[in-house]
Amino acid sequence: MRLQVAILRNPDAEQRAKEKAEAPTVKTEEQIKREEELRAKYGTTPWDSHPTKEAPKSVWRRKFRPLPEAKAVDLFADVVGDAFILAVAGGLITFEYWRSSQKPDKNKEMIEELQKRVEELQQREQELLEAERRQRERVELIEQALRAFKDPKTKQPLLPAPATAAA
Repeated sequence: MRLQVAILRNPDAEQRAKEKAEAPTVKTEEQIKREEELRAKYGTTPWDSHPTKEAPKSVWRRKFRPLPEAKAVDLFADVVGDAFILAVAGGLITFEYWRSSQKPDKNKEMIEELQKRVEELQQREQELLEAERRQRERVELIEQALRAFKDPKTKQPLLPAPATAAA
C-alpha cells in the first residue's frame, strides 16, 4: 500500500483530503468568535488569505488503516497471480532464448559454405594457373628443340625463329 501511494502520489489531492478530514462539521462558539474577530480586523480569515501548505508527510511514516480481511485476501491473491504470470512469462522468454541459441544459424551455415566454395575455387584457380605456366614452359622447350633441328634437305631450321616486333 505504501508503494502504491508513493507511486501514485498527488500532494494536492492529499492536502485537500487532509483538510476535508480535519474540518469539523460543527464549529465551536470559541472558533466562531475568533473568526469574526479576524474578519473584523483583516476582512477575512488568515486561512483564506494565506493558505499554508504543510510539507507532505513521508509515505513511509504515514499510518494506514488496516484493510478488511476479505479485501486484503483479494489483493494478495491478485499479487500472487500477477507474480505467477510474470514468472511464467520470464521463464518462457528465457527458454525460447536458450532454445534459439542452441539451433544452428542457417545464414551463418550458408555463409560458411559459400566461403568454403570461394576458397576451393581460388585454390582451383591457382592450380590451373600453375598448370598453364608449366604447359607454356613445355611448349617453349619443344619450340627451342625444334629450332635446333634442321631440315635435312634444306638445312633450314624446322621451326623459324619467332618474329620480333619490327619497329
